[in-house]
Amino acid sequence: MDPFLYEAATSGDVGFLRDKINSKNGGVSSIDLLLHQKTPKDNNILHISAESKQIDFFKNVDPDRYGQLFWAPNKKGNTPLHVASRVGCVEIVNLLIQNATTASALSLEGADEESGLVPPADKGDLIGRQQLLRMTNLQKDTAMHVAVRSGHHQVVLLLMESDPQLCCFTNSANESPLFLATLHWFPPIACSILNQCPISPSFQGTNGLTSLHVAAARTGFGDQLMDKVQVDQHQGLKASEISVTDPHGLVKIMVSKNPGMMKEVDTLGWTPLHYAALWGNSGTVSILLQADSSASYILDKSGLSALHVAAYAGHTSIMEEVIRCRPDTCDLLNHKGQTVLHAAVLGGQTSVVEYILKTPKFAGLIDEADADGNTPLHLSAIYKEDGLREILTNDPRVNKSALNDKLYTAFDILLQDHDNFTQVFDTSIDPRSELIGPVKSIGMPFLQEQILHHIIELEPTDKERSSEPAIADKKEKPLEDTDEELWKKFDTNLLIATLIATVTFTAAFTMPGGLKDDGTPVLQDKASFQVFLLFDSLSFILSIFVVLVHLITANLAINLQGVRPILIHYSVVGMNIAFASALFAMLPKGTRWLGILACVTCGFICLVATLMYYLQKRRREKIIKWMSYMTRTSARTR
Repeated sequence: MDPFLYEAATSGDVGFLRDKINSKNGGVSSIDLLLHQKTPKDNNILHISAESKQIDFFKNVDPDRYGQLFWAPNKKGNTPLHVASRVGCVEIVNLLIQNATTASALSLEGADEESGLVPPADKGDLIGRQQLLRMTNLQKDTAMHVAVRSGHHQVVLLLMESDPQLCCFTNSANESPLFLATLHWFPPIACSILNQCPISPSFQGTNGLTSLHVAAARTGFGDQLMDKVQVDQHQGLKASEISVTDPHGLVKIMVSKNPGMMKEVDTLGWTPLHYAALWGNSGTVSILLQADSSASYILDKSGLSALHVAAYAGHTSIMEEVIRCRPDTCDLLNHKGQTVLHAAVLGGQTSVVEYILKTPKFAGLIDEADADGNTPLHLSAIYKEDGLREILTNDPRVNKSALNDKLYTAFDILLQDHDNFTQVFDTSIDPRSELIGPVKSIGMPFLQEQILHHIIELEPTDKERSSEPAIADKKEKPLEDTDEELWKKFDTNLLIATLIATVTFTAAFTMPGGLKDDGTPVLQDKASFQVFLLFDSLSFILSIFVVLVHLITANLAINLQGVRPILIHYSVVGMNIAFASALFAMLPKGTRWLGILACVTCGFICLVATLMYYLQKRRREKIIKWMSYMTRTSARTR
């Protein structure tokens, strides 16, 4: 493009444009000259002036002579109308709409349709205004999609008034304008589409989501809505033009306009009620249940109901509302045979467990076992939910001696050796920290992905059955599949022991301070050097013993797994002391304070590590003792 013409379009130099139009360069007409002036992105002068909101420049481009410029797409398929809608220039959008018929008629007469500069011809009004408004870019976005995504309310109103059918178009991602308005959280725009569009707008969105799904997943409706109202007031809108006056007004309007959206499910099988239950939107849940309470029976692909989700997320108020409307939903089970009490334990929700135990309607769930025979008490023991385990064992109705399909009681699980325990049951995942916390600020497709991986992840159960989704699948692993992981842990312990043995062996023959001519250590008479030799030797011996234990465990049916971590612990402590002693022995008298500081620091670290180990061990012994007592008490009372 001519650099002077580019600058004129950017700055709005109307005089330069007029001179360019009236001049002739080598017999080339101004029409041919302007039509072929493009940037590397195929933007013409109208794209550029629309980007810079140069309204006067736009007005001086005669649609009777330069009609093709009004229709011309750039490399991304965006017309000048797309650009004007994105930047929110209402005046240019209005000019384009008004001149659409004239520009279209002239373009169709003088342009080649195969060139791509104009859309295919049609009859009547579609040749003009509607055809320009409905042109899409490479992502199948109309100007309405672009305006909604950018949050330009007045442009949306103008486009909707010119062609209401635009509210029914979806782009390549299956996103409707209403869905985009809700997803990017522009409540005034969403309300305008719902209330002012003379036809029923599309609710469709990505991955089976609808606008109602997104609205139900939102929190803080009232505050965010007022923020948007204030923003739109700066754009010339009045607060009275916003039809939502209460925090959950947008959901109310959606439900009243399209009640069928209540039971629409996304690719996960989740309804809007599931999302409202996940986020604890009690007001939204009330609206949805009042409209159609039967939606509370809908299960997702893993068999989770909205009540399961509320229990897992810790929202007792949502559970109360669902139970009030549909009392028998407390009997719903997922595909793993798990109740809402199982879900509450898996979610680590103390308040929900306490609520269920004191609510008579849930009395039958207290000892109900899932498909693996695990009661809620079993799950609390498996996943080390100490607080929940104490609450359950203190309830006299809980059967402490119940057996699961592996013939384990909750007490048996606690008696498992710690190494075995962590291999049999993978308890390292905390879904609350990965899902419930950060996703409040992310997009809905990513939210669906997180829900899939952390709540309803599918896991094969056998060769004939491809999957059985369940809330617990993200944590549980079969007992038979632990050998490989157990040997991996063996190898890790062996590697640590080998490294310690190598370091201590090398240190023993690389004496601190060097050797005398007769081969004896220079520092042999120092007490600190003697301490170094003692603890270096001790660390070496303990690490070698760990290697021997590993060989014994691998070749003989002897369980010495609990010995290895203890030996490694003491070996590391000894190596720590040996290092501090060697450092102290080598330092000259004037800098002994550095050696003292090193000794104190190493000693403090060793002390803290030892105390943590024994405190954890003592705490575990107390829990086992308590469970043993409660199990015996339960057996006598039954």
